[in-house]
Amino acid sequence: MFVRMVQRACACCVFLFILCTPVSALADDLADEADLQFQLGTEAYARGDYRGALEHFLRSNGLVKNRNVTFNIARCYEHLTQYPNAWRSYSRALAGAEDPTFKSKVNESLERIAPFVGVIEVITDPPGATLYIDRKDLGPRGETPLSLGVGRGQYRVLIEMDGYEPVASAPMAVAAGDRKKIELTLNSVLGGVSVEGTAGAEIRVDREDGPVLGRVPAKIAVRPGLHRLFVSAPGKKTREVPVEVRARQSVRVRAELEATLGSLVVATDLRDALIEVDGRSVGFSPAVINVPVGTHRVRVSLSGFSPIERTVVIAKGAQTRFEAELARGEQVTAASRTAEQVEEAPSSVTIISREELRAMGYQTIAEAVRGVRGLYLTDDRSYTTVGIRGFSRPGDYGNKILILYDGHPYNENLLGQSFPGLEGRSDLDDVQRIEIIRGPGSVLYGTGAFFGVINLVTHAPGEETRVEAGVASHEYGVIRGRSLGYWNFGEGAVWTSASIFQGAGRDFHFSEYSDDESGLGGNARGIDGVKGGTVQGRVWWRDLTLQWFWHRRDKELPTGEYDVLFGDPRNIFKDTRAFLELRFEPKLGANVELLTRAHANLYTFESTAPYSEDDGGLYEEVYEGRWVGFEQRIAYRPGEGLRLTLGAELQRHFEASLYGQDSLGDVYLPADQNPYWVIGVYTAGDADITSWLRVSAGVRFTAFRWEFSERDVESSSLDPRLALIVRPYPAGVTKLLAGKAFRAPSIYERFYQSSVQTTSLDLDPEHVLTGEIEHTHRFSSSVALVGAVFANSVTGLVVGRGEGTEASPLFFVNSDTPVRTIGAELELRREWREGWMLAGNYGVQRSDYVDPAPEDELVDDARVPNSPTHLAAIKGAAPIIGRSLALMTRLTYGSARYDRNETRGLPAQEKTGANVVWDVVFNGRIVNDQLTYNFGVYNLADFRYHAPVSAEFRMTRVPQNGRTVLAALTLSL
Repeated sequence: MFVRMVQRACACCVFLFILCTPVSALADDLADEADLQFQLGTEAYARGDYRGALEHFLRSNGLVKNRNVTFNIARCYEHLTQYPNAWRSYSRALAGAEDPTFKSKVNESLERIAPFVGVIEVITDPPGATLYIDRKDLGPRGETPLSLGVGRGQYRVLIEMDGYEPVASAPMAVAAGDRKKIELTLNSVLGGVSVEGTAGAEIRVDREDGPVLGRVPAKIAVRPGLHRLFVSAPGKKTREVPVEVRARQSVRVRAELEATLGSLVVATDLRDALIEVDGRSVGFSPAVINVPVGTHRVRVSLSGFSPIERTVVIAKGAQTRFEAELARGEQVTAASRTAEQVEEAPSSVTIISREELRAMGYQTIAEAVRGVRGLYLTDDRSYTTVGIRGFSRPGDYGNKILILYDGHPYNENLLGQSFPGLEGRSDLDDVQRIEIIRGPGSVLYGTGAFFGVINLVTHAPGEETRVEAGVASHEYGVIRGRSLGYWNFGEGAVWTSASIFQGAGRDFHFSEYSDDESGLGGNARGIDGVKGGTVQGRVWWRDLTLQWFWHRRDKELPTGEYDVLFGDPRNIFKDTRAFLELRFEPKLGANVELLTRAHANLYTFESTAPYSEDDGGLYEEVYEGRWVGFEQRIAYRPGEGLRLTLGAELQRHFEASLYGQDSLGDVYLPADQNPYWVIGVYTAGDADITSWLRVSAGVRFTAFRWEFSERDVESSSLDPRLALIVRPYPAGVTKLLAGKAFRAPSIYERFYQSSVQTTSLDLDPEHVLTGEIEHTHRFSSSVALVGAVFANSVTGLVVGRGEGTEASPLFFVNSDTPVRTIGAELELRREWREGWMLAGNYGVQRSDYVDPAPEDELVDDARVPNSPTHLAAIKGAAPIIGRSLALMTRLTYGSARYDRNETRGLPAQEKTGANVVWDVVFNGRIVNDQLTYNFGVYNLADFRYHAPVSAEFRMTRVPQNGRTVLAALTLSL
């Protein structure tokens, strides 16, 4: 009863409120009709006919929306106890209301009916979605966010919004008085846009300053409709691309951006320096280059000079200047097996640059190193030998110098020969520089790196794709043809070249054979011929490198060595050397470098030696060497200025056989395989102690195991190296160098046997201790003065004993007499600039036997054979007509050398004469630099001189080359 009275009182108040509230009038019939329905509803409400009143109020509100009418609708629902409908109507009336009195009345009504209504509050992301309950055909209930009043039951909320996927809630049970909250996220209905074009360009949609949605190439999701894509990149013009996107479909667009350019002006003091912008080659200095605006890294480099790198900012339509003076900064890799500046290398180093190699047209390593500080040559017409700092004993055949091809040891495994002449390769056209490292190198390379290392550096990745063809004539008419192909394919490159040569050689007269039974009067004519060829190449792909090399030389011998029949053309040496090497050199971050190296090698020597039928007729010998190797090295840089290296190497020499028989088929040298193992472990460290002091130290342990048919033989050597590199003042560098190296006895020395020679299995390695002080003073970036003093002590030299007869066969032992060398060198050099170069050097050295052992039977005051006391050279180059014609010349001097007669029972030791050799070569580039040429004369004055040779020869000295003409042409396309 009380509740009914309260309801009637409230109804009266509300009725009075309604009567007092004006209704907005519209000046048309629709407003009149709405007003009529409102009046009829008011009258029905006053009579208590709430259903009739509700009907009229709904019609009125349907004609003209009115907040007060909505409130009256809610009151009618409340009287009819349709509380959910009342809640919805009260909520609609409250939405957007501003009148405090009205809002208060509505809130009171909502609180009053709240116990009779279940409320579902729906929130969506984004808001504004259309809300349905259970079924869409019942019509929408409003837009989110929205609070719905419902009766008791289970309900499911359905949400829809243009451009978004429809969403439905899970069914939920609602009772009177419950408050339920639902939060729903709507996912956009999208289409896809695949954008191609300028890689890395940023993609924005509809706004040029909007967020970046991806980088080309990319696929981005976009709401359906018409859109504008803005594609931009630094230094490029922004491109606007219209696109229509359809729901759930993909469209493809392409946006190639044009660069916004500025000018980069590059000027260097030397022409033809390579210009790279952001790692891409763009030309040669001097040059004006169009470059996209923005920040770039510019690098200028020239072979033999330190590269210069700077960051430049290119402005639109403006010029940016890059001016630089290139400083000579040659790098060497063979001194530490990593690229480093020559002045920082822990050795005495000379670089024969690419400019010099091309200007002089050197055909062999031997010709290239003649005139290098401390080096000299011997050619016995069988092989060429390089001597260094007063040491090149006849018969050593260069086995105390190690020659490398791009870091791969080239010396063979039977005699240890280094092959610096035509016996080693056909030409030097593929060589970009030659590194000469004086001093012991066993710490890095093991046996053979006794007095020094010569490393040939060939092509590098990144060169231009091209083909080349060339012809040349040199050294008494040796004719050579060569071809090359180089292909750069982005992530790598491949090159290969092939060459062949043939020559008749020269005629000789040897007085020692004047009365020989041959009847030739000591004249060897037409039997100094040579022929052969080379195939080589390399392929790079990322961190992998594969290189291959094959060379063959057939040489007729005019000297009658080994007492063969003089003048017989059947006396021939044939040498074949080949290798295949695979390297993997990854960088593990900024501090760790790895080297994994595997290689396979071949050496074959074939000879025919004619003797009289009484002495066995034609002797044939075949030497076979086959071996493989594996090396693993890791270099770690734990901090700035510190480098640590650890490595191990294993070699398996499957075959090192020597075979010989005479024409009767009698075998005097059985072809035992003579396999052996070589194991080496080494470590090195380089540290910048201060800004003026650098320390480099290393040590290597090498072990050998020979498996001869008689018995196994083992040997080992421990070889350290220490270098202190001091900068006492900015323009000066002082190197204090000390080290030890070894040479293991060769298979030939240990195993060779015949009727006049026996095996020598118990030989020990030869050793050398070296100390040196070298100082370099730079007057400028291109002019330097180098001075050095050095001392060597050689022990355990392998020397021959016996008379070489059947009664007293030859055999080898380690000499108990040390050999000591002391010397000094001075070199002044003005480096290559614009085709100009000038250099001169002088060296003096003295090699002596120290406390000769009685068993060595050295004569009193015996002098070390083939050891010149003085060496000197002058080189110069000058342009005559730009790049089309230039001149280079070289003048070398070598003092007299003693012959091999150092022991008792032989004729007195004599000296050869000194030698002065003058070379003049013209060179140039013509036909748009595609055709290069060399024309000149070696030994222009035809100076006749001799060099000592070993006991295999009847003569003690052999004449060296007189005047020879060089002519070479190379076409590059």
